[in-house]
Formats: sequence, structure tokens, C-alpha cells
Amino acid sequence: MGIPLSSLSDKLGVNVAATDIFLISNLDSTQDNKITAEEFSKSFTGLYAKGNDGFTVFEANGVYGLSVSGQYGFVGINDRTPFVSLDVVDNLNAAPGSGQIRLSTANSGRKIAFSLSDPNTYYEFSKKPNDTKLYLESSVNNGSTFTNLFVVDQNGNFGITDSTGILSDKFLVSGASIQFQKDGNAIYFDPSNTEIKTSAIDETLLLNYNNLGDINIGKNGVYVDNNSTAPKVGIAHAIPAYTLHVSGTAGEVARFQSNVGRCVSSYKTSASTYYFGVEANKAFVGPSSILSADNLVIAGNGFIGVGTTGPLYKLDLVSTGPTEYTVAHFETTGAKTCEIIIGSNKVIGGADTGPRNSFLTFSRYDGSTDVDKWSIGNIKTDTTFGGNDDFVFITNGYFGASPNVVAKLSTAGSLDIDGSYTTNDQYCKGKFVQTYQTQVVGTDIYFNPLYPNSSTNPSGNNSGDSPFTIANFNGSVERVMFMTSDIAAETAGDYRFEISAISPIYDPNIPDGFVSGFFVSPSSNPAAFPTSGIIAATTIVGLTTNTVIVKNKANFLGSTSFTSGQLLQYRLCNTNGTKTVAANFNVVTTIAYTIV
Repeated sequence: MGIPLSSLSDKLGVNVAATDIFLISNLDSTQDNKITAEEFSKSFTGLYAKGNDGFTVFEANGVYGLSVSGQYGFVGINDRTPFVSLDVVDNLNAAPGSGQIRLSTANSGRKIAFSLSDPNTYYEFSKKPNDTKLYLESSVNNGSTFTNLFVVDQNGNFGITDSTGILSDKFLVSGASIQFQKDGNAIYFDPSNTEIKTSAIDETLLLNYNNLGDINIGKNGVYVDNNSTAPKVGIAHAIPAYTLHVSGTAGEVARFQSNVGRCVSSYKTSASTYYFGVEANKAFVGPSSILSADNLVIAGNGFIGVGTTGPLYKLDLVSTGPTEYTVAHFETTGAKTCEIIIGSNKVIGGADTGPRNSFLTFSRYDGSTDVDKWSIGNIKTDTTFGGNDDFVFITNGYFGASPNVVAKLSTAGSLDIDGSYTTNDQYCKGKFVQTYQTQVVGTDIYFNPLYPNSSTNPSGNNSGDSPFTIANFNGSVERVMFMTSDIAAETAGDYRFEISAISPIYDPNIPDGFVSGFFVSPSSNPAAFPTSGIIAATTIVGLTTNTVIVKNKANFLGSTSFTSGQLLQYRLCNTNGTKTVAANFNVVTTIAYTIV
């Protein structure tokens, strides 16, 4: 039978001697072995510290056990030299996950916790009664009451809040503001004002500055394509294609508004700056940032002004500089026609068919501004001047004082002028056409374009029969028409018509009666012009009798133009430069002259 430990008297540790005998047993033991303190200490470091040694309780291999340091009272589990108050080393032979410190309770209605405190501070990690969340709490009255600092639930939701309610968000912060700070710089999250801001007014709030990821604020409300070399901003537009890309489903997608009398936006390149703005009920665009005559101005009534800030007409062009002579320039550089249309398209009085006149009016300063002097244009059944789609010239202007039609061109081409064509009784200058007819007979080749018949026996291209004329004016051969009724001409082969134009030059070596510069027709069709005095030529292939052959200027190779004072000569021959078969031809030519 063992001796119950309860039957042994207590003995204070200070009275324990080495000769004392201790009983080591338990309630179920049948042994009553005794061991002295000296023998007991041979199996253990000791039951009490000797000096500053502390004591340890380890298993036979000395790897796992409990130790208490003698110097600081640090407790080590599986650690003989604990470095902190409680130093626990995991037993690698134990089940995975058993290396832990556990506080547990069998009653979920109880609070369990571990705390950190000093005389001035009290913190506690806890599980509250009937609550599954983990709390970090603080107390200012040594644990009598606590304030929640943060809480985590079993779903991983985290909150910095003093509430014990359900966490519905992954991260919840309650309080006046949140601050992230380093080196004196800080970012504030202010939930009261729903604001994110920096801690100082001279600090820049950066978003993705060192990260090239895009930024999307709202549902594409502001989208930043965060490119390091060419960033772009989209407003209501994802993946913007331009530096600023604004989209919208409404017709008006952007508005710039000012609370003063002028609102201006600017557009700048490396070389210049231009502005678009609104001021005094007028819009303007141009190099000036204010309402200025240097800008294009659009008034509230739709009138457009160039060179003026107060346009009086739908289009008001004003030149103010001493050298600004050209107020407007109309040009097309494409292949199409340049056209300016002045249209009168409104029918007056319902079924009324007129007047619908279209005029261009010229005015000047004459005691007052814009005194009409001339109106030119189309007049349609006018109540004052009549007309039927005539083109008219009106002195003093149509709306001026005492207007008068002094010239009228009808749709049939009739010109009615009050007065004469010229003011000095000289001939009219300009361009006109003249038609000439010549009969080329027999084997004649060279003939005068203006003479009604070729020489009876011409001796050559520049013989004494003078088969040429002298051009009085500059001109060009516009068209040549041929016809023959001689059957012999059909069998003579193809023909060639040449135009020669030369400028005579004095040469004492030229024989009497001849002209320097004329040469005989070449034996083959020339490849380039001018050549040997010939300026242009055309061929007649497959000639048949009683058939009119027409050759317009475009059908000639070379240029059919000549100048005043040149000698002009026509040639009609076979393509080998001869005419051996006698055949008569009627030749009609049209020449256009320009008189200056």
C-alpha cells in the first residue's frame, strides 16, 4: 500500500536538508519507495535553484521539457535557454500544427483573452462571450472596461471600429479619418467628408504614378490611359484614343462655364496659341484671348465678322490695315471648278414668282460709309427694271440712290449697252475668231492660209509666189476642215496637213525672192515640234471623196499658236512630203485672234 500524500506533514523549503527523505508516488501507486533529496537531485537539475542556475524538467534525451531560467525567471518550453519571458519551441516530432499556445473554454458564453500591460497601458486580444470574432481591445482603467480597436471575423472581414456588429465588408474603418504617413508626408482618408487628401497643401496626390496601370474613376467617368510617354484621359470613354477623349450619349458632350463675363479655352502648339471663347454675347476664335478684331467673331444673331467685333451682315469682312487690299480670296487647288453661289431662293407672298434677284454690290465711303456705286448680277422679272433672268450692270447700286441699268446681257447672248463699246472710238480689244476658205489645186503643197486659191504653178515652199501670209495679231488655228471630190485623191495614200510659222530674219545670202526659215515638207511625219519651221501637223488616214474631214486643235501634234508678225503657211501633202497625184481640195480653217 502506498502512503497517502495527504498524511505527510508540510515542511518548508528552508528547512529541507540533504538527509531528508521524500516519497514519490501518486494516488494509484502500490509503491512506497523513498529517495533522499540528494538522490533526487541526481536525476534532475534540482527542485530549486542553486544560485542563478534555475531548474529544468526534460525527458531522458534532454531535448523536450520545461525550463525556468534562474537569472530572469524566463520560462522555456523545449528550450533550455529561454530568451524571452515565455519562449516556446515547436516539437517537430509532434503532429503538424501542435506547435501553438492555446487558450480555450468549454463555455462559449465566457470571455477568454490574453493581455499586454504595463502600469500605464492595457491591451487585450479576446473572444467575447457568445461572439465568434477576434478583438483587439484597450483599457484605460486596468481592465475594468474596454474599447474595441479592431476586429476580425471568421470570414476574413476586418474592421477598425469600436462596433461589435456583423462585419459585411472585407475592410471596415470607423472614425473621423485615416492617415498613412511616412517622412512627414501623409495621405488622409476622411469618411466624414468622403475625401482623400494629402497632409499639406504643397503636396501632390498621386495615383498610379509609378505604376503604368490605367485608372478608372466612376463607370468610365474619368478613364486615364496611364502611358509613360503619351498618357490619355477619357471622359465617359474607356481606352481613350486622344490626349483628351470626351464621349457622351447627349448632343452636348462638354461645357466650359465661367462665372464672369468671359469664358475662354486655349489651344497651344510649340509655336503659337489660339483661343476659343465667349464674351458679350459673341463667340470668337483666333490668336487673341479677348473679343478682338484679330479673331473670327460670331454674333448672337448668327452674323459672322472677320476684322470686326460687331458684324452687321451675315458675313462682314473688314480690312483696317493700310496694305490689306485683298479682303477675301477664293481658290480651289483641286481638279474641280471654283464656284461662288449667290442665290435668291425665297418665294415672296406664297404663289408670287418674283422678284428673285441675285446681286453683287460695290460701295465705298462717299460722305458716309457703304455708299452703293454698282450692282451686278441676275435680275428676274423685276418690278422696276423688268428683265427675264438677264445679267445686268446697275449704277448707284440696286438699293442705292437713282439706280439705273446701263448694260444688260440676255440669256440668248444679246448685249444691250447704253453708250459704246469703247470710250475713244478705237477698235474693241479682246479675242475673236475668223474663218477662211482656200482651194488647193493640182499638185500644189504650199499655200497662203488667207488666199482663196493656191498659186497656179508654185515653185516651192518659199517661192516668189509667196505662199504665206503675215499674221496681224497673236492667234491660234482652232479647226481645219477638208473635202475633195477627186477620186484620184483616194488612191494617193494618206495625207498630212502642216502649219508653219516663222519669224523672218535678214540674210544677204538668201536668194532673191526666197525667205529664210521655210523648208520643204519632210519625207516622214515629224516626231517632235517645232521642226524646220513646222509648229504643228495632223494626218488624214483613209481619205474618201465627198467626205468632210474635221481636225480640231486637239488633233494636232505640236502647238497651233503663232504670234503677231510671223509668216504663216499651210501645207497639204502625202505623208512622204510629196504630192504627185493632182487633186483639188477645199480647205476651211478657223483662226482665233487675240487683240491687245
